[in-house]
Amino acid sequence: MSSIPSIAQDKALHSIDINIPPQLHQEPVLATLISNYDLIVNFKAAVLDRKATGGGWFSLNLEGYPQEIDKALDYLRNLGIEIFAHGAVPIANRLDLP
Repeated sequence: MSSIPSIAQDKALHSIDINIPPQLHQEPVLATLISNYDLIVNFKAAVLDRKATGGGWFSLNLEGYPQEIDKALDYLRNLGIEIFAHGAVPIANRLDLP
C-alpha cells in the first residue's frame, strides 16, 4: 500500500515592528522567538533608549513556518508587546529562482 506524501507547507517571511516596554528590556524576548519558535529573525532597524527608560522599537523580518510565526506573535502579544504587522509573503515568492 503506498502512502500519499504530505505536502510541506512553505515557509513565510513576515515583516513586523514591535515596541518592547521598559519592564521587558532584561528579558530574552527576541532570543525566545528564535529558540522556541524555530524562526530566523532579521533586524532591519532598532531604537533603544540608552538608559532603557523608554520602549525599545524593533523592525524585524520573521522567517519560518506560518504556524510558528503565528505562535510567536501570540507569545509577543501575551507579553504585552505592541505589534505592527506589515504582512507575510511566502519565501518561494520572494526568491529569484530559475
